[in-house]
Amino acid sequence: MKQFLPILLFLATIFGQDRGYTISGEAAYANGNLVSDAAVTLLDTTEKAIQKTRSSKKIFKKYGGGKFKFENVPAGDYLISVDLGTRTGIKKRIKIVNKNLDLGTIYNVVEFPKYSLTDYSDSTLVLMRRIPTTPVSGDSINIRHIIVDLNGNANTVAADSFARDSVYYTNFDNLTQDSSDLDKVYFIYNDYGVIIHQSRSMKDRMKELQRRDGYLIFHNGDTLHFDNIFFEAVLNNPEVATFHQKDSTIHTVYHSLFDIYKVKTGPSYVENSVKKGFCNGVYTIGGLVTFQVLNKKSFSPVVDILPDINPPIKGNYGTVITIIPLFTLGRIAYDWYKDKRSNYFVPKHENEPFPGNMFVFSFSEWVWKKSQPITKPIMNSKPVKWWKNRKLRKIQKRAAKLKSASD
Repeated sequence: MKQFLPILLFLATIFGQDRGYTISGEAAYANGNLVSDAAVTLLDTTEKAIQKTRSSKKIFKKYGGGKFKFENVPAGDYLISVDLGTRTGIKKRIKIVNKNLDLGTIYNVVEFPKYSLTDYSDSTLVLMRRIPTTPVSGDSINIRHIIVDLNGNANTVAADSFARDSVYYTNFDNLTQDSSDLDKVYFIYNDYGVIIHQSRSMKDRMKELQRRDGYLIFHNGDTLHFDNIFFEAVLNNPEVATFHQKDSTIHTVYHSLFDIYKVKTGPSYVENSVKKGFCNGVYTIGGLVTFQVLNKKSFSPVVDILPDINPPIKGNYGTVITIIPLFTLGRIAYDWYKDKRSNYFVPKHENEPFPGNMFVFSFSEWVWKKSQPITKPIMNSKPVKWWKNRKLRKIQKRAAKLKSASD
């Protein structure tokens, strides 16, 4: 019997070992397009290749594609690499515990590096003060806040509190208390580089700048052209990434937002002007037709602007093909005249405002503010509050039952 013991142990090892798990997913570019027929490699933690496969091809060169699968993979830590034919591919770290792993869609998104404040001394010298100010002698406790309004005027204060539409602060110069309307504030940050408040206008400007070409002007006077720009979403020492297609290494450059004085977009901004001009034309036609419908108490004005496909062609739809192009061309000229391509961020000095106002009009915000006298009483009514608190009442009932059961 002893001579068969090694064989029995060997068989027990083979039939008792982990058969492995399945890893599946699909690869895509950052814009969402699936990667077809790309080399996909499963690596261990030392980046040694374990398995290789290729992503599925697209049907009719348009539909599907990008799917991959690895089978019989033991539990452990791995790295999945997808070759996109460029310097920046897809690399994703995974961990298999005790079940099959579905990764969903993985993208080649370049993540911003994470930063944290480390060793610093507590003194009157601040960690970050991008606007030159005179520090208060002997003050090593209060954190200074810089309030920048929409015109670029900056004021160094000690922010006390924030209300729904106002910020209350104490001036360092004369220690008097004052307040500012948040509708007139561009953004507020402290001397540690943390943005405390960010206006809707500033967010909209960042949104319009994303993925456009242009150039940066820094506070030290340097200028940098870029083919693409991306603003980091975090508010703690936020960074701005610029991409440069002329650089064969596809190198991404990171800059502190507080080092940037101005961002001016290139010719790609015309796309934004065309979009706004088209929408303005559509809104105008919609408003005129709605007024005619209400005036005539008939839907005939709506029918009149529709094209007539039966010869001889009739109808007033020529108004549509006239107004929309005129509004589009007018919007392009207006944006060029008002220099809408220029976006200012951090002022150079406290007493040096921006050349232009940074307010961005929002139709949805205007409608929301105008509707407040009507919607506010409705939202504060008892039926609406009763509906909003239905989940809270369920939780309270459940807690009461648990309490009664425990008693």
